[in-house]
Amino acid sequence: PKTSIEGQYGQMNSYRKDNSFTVSQSFAFPGLYINQNKLAKANIKSSEWQFKSTRLQIATEVKQLYQQLIYLNAKLKLQSYQDSLYGNFSKAAELRSSTGETNRLEMISAHTQSMEIKNQLKQTRADIDIATQKLALLLNINTPLAPSDSVLKRLDWLPTANEEAIAGNPSLGITAQQVEVSRLEKAVEKSKLMPDFSIGYFSQTMLGTQDVNGTQRNYTSANRFTAIQAGISIPLWFVPGNARVKAARFKEKEAQATHEAWTKSLTGNYRSLLLELEKDRDNVDYYEKQAIPEADLIIKQSTQSYRAGAMNYLDYLQSLGRALSIKQNYLEALNEYNQTV
Repeated sequence: PKTSIEGQYGQMNSYRKDNSFTVSQSFAFPGLYINQNKLAKANIKSSEWQFKSTRLQIATEVKQLYQQLIYLNAKLKLQSYQDSLYGNFSKAAELRSSTGETNRLEMISAHTQSMEIKNQLKQTRADIDIATQKLALLLNINTPLAPSDSVLKRLDWLPTANEEAIAGNPSLGITAQQVEVSRLEKAVEKSKLMPDFSIGYFSQTMLGTQDVNGTQRNYTSANRFTAIQAGISIPLWFVPGNARVKAARFKEKEAQATHEAWTKSLTGNYRSLLLELEKDRDNVDYYEKQAIPEADLIIKQSTQSYRAGAMNYLDYLQSLGRALSIKQNYLEALNEYNQTV
């Protein structure tokens, strides 16, 4: 507590005017300051864990946005390729319609497909702008950035044991530290039940003649009488203090239960992500080993057959749409795998 300084001036001892001042300091039981110091350090440690957790969260969001931008650019390239295919198809349909080789339905269908993919291109470019803006906001910069990786590819990653993966997680450090904080809060409340102390120094004048051992002596303002004082404060009503200790004890148990529950939750989430990753890996393997080569073959052969007149426009559109849908699904599967990593 703050140091107390008090002064008096007036007729305190006789008709003459004396002065006095008192300097006193109260303080709690030393154990309270020791526990408060430990609690303050524990709160600092808790803030450090919170900082690490926030930093990790931002870093994770940056990684996710970075991978999302690579995916969107790959999607844009695929749609540009589709736009080229449908554009050529639309021109060919217009030519065949003008020469009377086919009806206007083929030309209208080709034009509709071409306009549809152009609209999708517009939407993807808007998604890229949105993701770029979010990334700039997370990085706290004003200049938009583009990912240096130009090709969407599978991220390399090797899973670690559950215990190793969970042990260093900052959010788990926060809950573990909160157990320590609540324990020290209980210790502080217990220390407050101990008595407080005070110590002081007193000085005053006693102007005039005073009897000192039978001898009359005259005292002036240069002569001062001093003393020290000490005191102790003991609570007469312990119920409120005991209630606060009891509440702190329940808070400690709550923090311990929260820590244990969060540990189980993190472990469960990590195992679920490993299963999710295995599922995504199998899905990507299917597309890379089987679906994508077949889709490329479908596009190549159907385009050649349509140009040679061996395939009508409806069959060509169906074959092209099926193959391009496979390519789009592959990009989505690959992005899903990377986001899981």
